[in-house]
Amino acid sequence: MSHQTKAAFADGCARWPTVRGITLATFRSFIADAGIGDDALAEHAGDVYLAAAAVAGHDKAVKIVSEDLLGELPRWLARLRLPLDTVEEVRQVLRSKLLVGPPPRLAQYRASGPLGAWIRVAAVRTALDLGGDGDAIGDETNGRLQDPLLQALDPERQLIRTMYSALFEIALRDAVGEMSKRNRSLLRFHYLAGMSFDAIGRIYHVNRSTAVRWLAAIRDELEAAVKLRLWQELGISTTEFQSLWNAVRSEVEVSLSRLLAAV
Repeated sequence: MSHQTKAAFADGCARWPTVRGITLATFRSFIADAGIGDDALAEHAGDVYLAAAAVAGHDKAVKIVSEDLLGELPRWLARLRLPLDTVEEVRQVLRSKLLVGPPPRLAQYRASGPLGAWIRVAAVRTALDLGGDGDAIGDETNGRLQDPLLQALDPERQLIRTMYSALFEIALRDAVGEMSKRNRSLLRFHYLAGMSFDAIGRIYHVNRSTAVRWLAAIRDELEAAVKLRLWQELGISTTEFQSLWNAVRSEVEVSLSRLLAAV
């Protein structure tokens, strides 16, 4: 571990030549506290070095995180159609969480993917938290996040959706909770951060079709678990259940985004 840590430290120094002052001992302590594995360290040495330096309060590292990485917020949050002042509020809140704490959230970076992707997920989660009941998020997007397609449903389907929404949310939450950490990360990258299949593939060093296949399998697994739970809880006929499922299945992706932002 010592040799690998030294090699990763050297890689970090080479990647960020302007970030100086962090010691090998501080770097090693950050790795131990965050629980970063050997493979992750080798793959993301430069990102770990930058995070360790920023958490230690080194000015250059803090500036890179604050200005360069968080400077990507408008692009990362574009799909939420937030007002400019809300984007700035997200920046300030996220900067405080990442670099100030206590403890600094950046200390939890475990190098499971690029630092930029990790911060991107945190940014979307922060934006959703600030959105609350819709004051900060644009009407069109907030409607999609909070209750998508509900206005398009006929009265009967609206009634079904209202009656069983709580049970549906519980079933989905339990299904997400039983998933592997890797699958939850994939879902966060796709649904929260809005990352493309190509971008996700690059993180895991697989091609686009593999990333598509992984996420399709995860969604199928979730739907199967939710359907089984609802059927068991309600004890209704196949026909009745299919009517219910047709009314609530459009909620899977939106409810999933909400749950992933909360866990």
